[in-house]
Amino acid sequence: KIQSKKHIALIAHRNPDGDAFGSLEGMRWLLESNFTDKKISVVVPAEEFDTHVSWILWETVPTIPTDADVVIILDTSILSRTALSPENFDGFELLSIDHHEALPLAVEGYRDETAASTTQILTQMARTLNWSVSPTTATALLMGIYTDTGWFIHRNTTAAVLQTASYLIENGADQPSIAQKVFGNYTLDYVHNLGHWLLAIQLFGRIAVLCLPEDSEA
Repeated sequence: KIQSKKHIALIAHRNPDGDAFGSLEGMRWLLESNFTDKKISVVVPAEEFDTHVSWILWETVPTIPTDADVVIILDTSILSRTALSPENFDGFELLSIDHHEALPLAVEGYRDETAASTTQILTQMARTLNWSVSPTTATALLMGIYTDTGWFIHRNTTAAVLQTASYLIENGADQPSIAQKVFGNYTLDYVHNLGHWLLAIQLFGRIAVLCLPEDSEA
């Protein structure tokens, strides 16, 4: 389907995380590098983003171009989870590439729930189809794996994940920049909000203990 299209629009879920942004940019560079006759539009509606993940973005448009032949939805398959109203997708052919579980009203496409991130799926697709992977592409794809595995500390860090990361680094992924910008460069607002959430969790835990019956073994 990709081969038959001239203008491909890419969109991810609202409040994009590293995997969403990495998927958008990784897929953009994969398509532009391997299909030079196609136009690629990355759709990112106007929102506020934390710079520790949005630095990967290149050129974006705020809505789906009217002449797009297909819209590929990345890191979600539910239209209502994007930052556009579902009616904005009327009249467009839709595909999804996602690693989350299937839900009602999901857009048809390719899904792999065993993958740790959507960028892992995109990397596997590129390898299977023998697409070229540039250092810019590899950096975007690796960022999605890094963020969705919590820098390889979450339980979704499998041998396949590490093999995929190794392949991307071999292809020039800028791992030091990802580590610095994603995990070592949180904005003051992000850290401030995180502190509030951690304090709220701590206070909630204390209240829960105080409310337990005296004979409770919890």
